[in-house]
Amino acid sequence: MFRGSIWYPNSLRGITFLGVIVLMIVLHQSQFLGLMDSATLVFGWLPAQIAYDALFNVVGIAILYVLYRAAPEPPESYDANKEG
Repeated sequence: MFRGSIWYPNSLRGITFLGVIVLMIVLHQSQFLGLMDSATLVFGWLPAQIAYDALFNVVGIAILYVLYRAAPEPPESYDANKEG
């Protein structure tokens, strides 16, 4: 089952999806980029840390949308209402 999912890196597409997710995990740690102590303002009024977090969330939503569109359709025999 796991080998058939979009997460399994058996193709270039799977490797790309997995790589992007791992990259987002690393980029989520904004203190590694030095933004926690930054006094830099974006557009003259928005602190760099808040701008980074907002952009990170927008990119994350875009990635989730791409993953949703790339996920395969369930097989015809699958019944979502069936228990167990």
